[in-house]
Amino acid sequence: MDQQNRNNDTRLPPLYWAIFAVLLVGLNLRPAITTLAPVIGNIEIDEGLSSAAAGFLTSIPLLAFVLLSTSAPRFGRKLGFGIAIQVSLIILICGFALRLLPTTPALFLSMAVVGVGITIGNVLLPAYIKQKYPARAGPLSAVYTASLFIGPALAAAGTIPLANFFGSWRLAIASWGLLAVAAFPIWWPHARSSRAEKIAGGDARSHSDRTWIWRNGLAWSVTLYFAVLSLLFYTISAWLPTILADFGENIEVASRMLSLVNIVAIPFTLAVALAVHKVDNHVWATTGGAVLVIVGLAGVLVGQGQHTLIWMFILGAGLGVEAGIGFSLPILRVRSSHQTAILAGMSQTVGYSVSALGPVGAGALHDFTNSWEIVLTGLIVLVSVQILFGWVAGSNRRVDDKIIGEQANET
Repeated sequence: MDQQNRNNDTRLPPLYWAIFAVLLVGLNLRPAITTLAPVIGNIEIDEGLSSAAAGFLTSIPLLAFVLLSTSAPRFGRKLGFGIAIQVSLIILICGFALRLLPTTPALFLSMAVVGVGITIGNVLLPAYIKQKYPARAGPLSAVYTASLFIGPALAAAGTIPLANFFGSWRLAIASWGLLAVAAFPIWWPHARSSRAEKIAGGDARSHSDRTWIWRNGLAWSVTLYFAVLSLLFYTISAWLPTILADFGENIEVASRMLSLVNIVAIPFTLAVALAVHKVDNHVWATTGGAVLVIVGLAGVLVGQGQHTLIWMFILGAGLGVEAGIGFSLPILRVRSSHQTAILAGMSQTVGYSVSALGPVGAGALHDFTNSWEIVLTGLIVLVSVQILFGWVAGSNRRVDDKIIGEQANET
């Protein structure tokens, strides 16, 4: 069905335009959150927030992911995936604009609004790729996943210079909304080519029974692998500069270290996202990425300011490998774009439920113990468990194999 839709849609933009559009949309799906990390200390002081409250601020978008991820596929089917993604950019622009208001409630509200916009893009962009460009899912998925690191890298490197230039952290974190403004006209041809899809055959069954995915063991392994990846990403994005600063680094240098992690992750993300579409078994990627992350975190824990560059390279490589496979699994483990949206909705609902605890939990644990060592140790334990989830999620199976088997028996 997806290939038929692709062939019948003569207005679909060419691949080179799709790559550029996916890149720009993807660049908007993380800076709205990660721009806070470099200036989180200023926010705590100016707004009178504790570390736990500041952690909650960065977790608000994750709560939006939790509440809305399972609804995003239905929203996308009603409007068409391309139009829904265009709407998400409008929502993001509004959320960034709220940051210009000089009040604490407006700052918290802005995080909720951008969370809604990011949720739609998170769930529907992979589904749009599988629906409209099934033969080019590998390259487009690689660009999409890489953009999730390019955006944070730009945000980590640029937010403090922007704050110094404007003399205001509010203007600095609001100015990243210009990325969404730039993406809006570039995505417009995809919105014009989009139309609500009629669901028939196997897809009809998967949508009429929305609970089937929640009873699937492979889907849960994909989801839990993604959950640990998300918790890692948002906890590291929120607190790594602060951790390194407490271990003796200058705060600007520490912020650049976070940027370095994201930059290093990009080529590994691209390489893995391309490679996994050429092979059937992906345990090598799920396991290899986790091992690299463990080594990087252990190096930060033991080194405490020593050989930081080495540990940042290893940590970035591990996160890149994990992201390359983690964000590809909803495409690799199902057969249609609609099921991709369902699996992405499930993995992001549960995944971000878990990851929302990361920044808040890390901040609260530090407030209670006055130690980052316990936080880093906890992350290492979680990644060790993630290896088990990845062993199942990386196996050569599809979550909809059972449904197809049941349909074959019925006929």
